[in-house]
Amino acid sequence: MTRKRDINPPLEKFPFPLEWIKTNPQKVEEALSRMSIPEQVRWVQSLRGQDQMDLLTLSGQAAQVARLLPEEDIYFMVKEIGEEDALPVLAIISEKQLQYLFDMEWWRGDKFLPNKAMDWLLWVEKANDRQLLHWLLTEDFDQKVMVLQSLIKVFKKDEMTDQYDGVEGLEHFTLDGVFDIFLKVADAAPLLKNLFKLIYAEDQKAFYALMEAVIWYQVTPTVESAYRWQRSRVEAKGIVSYEEAIGVYSLLDVDSLKLEAPSHEVFVDPEAPYAVAPVHPLSDTDPSTFFGQCLAMMKNHERVNAICWELMYLGNKVMVADQKEFGNLDSHHETMRKVLGYINIGLELGAGGDIAKGELLLNQTWIQSLFQVGYAGIMRLKWEGEQLIKENGLLLEYLLPPGYMDHLAASVARFPTIGVLLTEGTEAAETNIQWRNLESLQDIQILENFLNLARFYVRFARQSLELSLEKIQQFLEEARLPANKEELDLTGLTLTALARFTLFKEIECQPLLPEGARSFLQAIFHVGIYPDEAKVVDDGIVQAFRERLLETSLAWTPEDKERLDHLLGECTQTLQTQFGRLDSSKKIEWQFTRGLLMK
Repeated sequence: MTRKRDINPPLEKFPFPLEWIKTNPQKVEEALSRMSIPEQVRWVQSLRGQDQMDLLTLSGQAAQVARLLPEEDIYFMVKEIGEEDALPVLAIISEKQLQYLFDMEWWRGDKFLPNKAMDWLLWVEKANDRQLLHWLLTEDFDQKVMVLQSLIKVFKKDEMTDQYDGVEGLEHFTLDGVFDIFLKVADAAPLLKNLFKLIYAEDQKAFYALMEAVIWYQVTPTVESAYRWQRSRVEAKGIVSYEEAIGVYSLLDVDSLKLEAPSHEVFVDPEAPYAVAPVHPLSDTDPSTFFGQCLAMMKNHERVNAICWELMYLGNKVMVADQKEFGNLDSHHETMRKVLGYINIGLELGAGGDIAKGELLLNQTWIQSLFQVGYAGIMRLKWEGEQLIKENGLLLEYLLPPGYMDHLAASVARFPTIGVLLTEGTEAAETNIQWRNLESLQDIQILENFLNLARFYVRFARQSLELSLEKIQQFLEEARLPANKEELDLTGLTLTALARFTLFKEIECQPLLPEGARSFLQAIFHVGIYPDEAKVVDDGIVQAFRERLLETSLAWTPEDKERLDHLLGECTQTLQTQFGRLDSSKKIEWQFTRGLLMK
């Protein structure tokens, strides 16, 4: 019977101060000696990377504890620490855990990577050569032959196999005077000599079988057979074929969520004395998200176990579908954050933002179904963005403010992303944008608002300013400013329309002559007392312009009016910053200003 336990318990509940692992290891050893093996597994799983290994190696039962950890947790522990530094872990894990490492690292799709295989054999041999020997004596035979064929050539002193072709200059040795072993990779000499001596001493029949197989097995069929065995092992972990994995991106309506979550028993290995779920997927979970809050509310520990397994399988499917490299730890974290984001959106949609309902859904719904609901919500936005671009094309580039086209492009990418402003250093002078996957309903709302704004810009330009793509392009051909045509946006067009309204009481965006622009500046600003004083825009003129715009054919909604006010606010800001300190009675260097279409 599976014991109930917490997944990834909070560090504040740790049975001793974490700093003791480094500062007082003797006390940690004493504390661990009083714990059962399952308790030690629990606390090892609660840590990450180097801390995880340090705690594990302080246990007097380190091998027993390590071998109860899921293969996935062992893999990520080794990758986070680094293979060279993780030798203490490689020395004590089981053959099954070791095989999982090899399965994940030796292949890229259906391509075997001999250099990777040799690297891992070297690390494991350095950690524990007996460990590697046991693997060689127990695991899939074709796989071992495949690796050896990439490293050695073998000839037998008989009339059929003593041709010795293609071995000129290769180092060679023999253990029995019968099989001559030639080393195709010089760096592998110490490793292979040691391993073959161990195999020969441990099991001569196994040694002879390997040598005969290296001689007689055809390389291509052997690799194909090894690949089939590798696929059968990793498919049980969700690393399925691309054709199957891409199905994870099926669309699911929120009303179609079925309350039929799998039992934790589906994931329990009947041969394992203690069922442990991988907790690594939870390391990317933000506890402040809706999913994180619902998960923290759950009291059914067996269901939490099942969720961890589901997350691992789902993450692996998405890795395959997105064609990510499994050996890259950053790709795993990036993929899991995306998976958790889509699940969070699906859970929010399904629960309507109610934490209690969210907990119920987690207890009773497949995690992949929540992922697909979230994906469907994101795809809806993508299709809206694509429709907007299809209907308006190049016109959007003339209307959207600088940088907005990047956001629009991101919203219609294969997997839409959202831009987050990052401030570098302590001062806000320098910022950049980081693009990330959508993670919440708030992200969807932000993108929805952006698309609504873009739609308003198009409607406003067409129906209130009577603009078309052809008309804007004609104005740009006539205009001297802006010199960089990419600087034109709806703010500049609206400001030009405000100028012509101020001068001629018309709604028109035709470029201004310098004399007209000067007259506009004299009219739009209140007269200041001091010559160098920053001028203030005459709000009465702007409001009159606003009222005139509201009389145009656009069917104004309250949201439209709010967006118009924001647009006019940007026009006012541009007037203040670009023209507020100019002396209209003197010559104006218009080329150093921005905001007006001018001839």
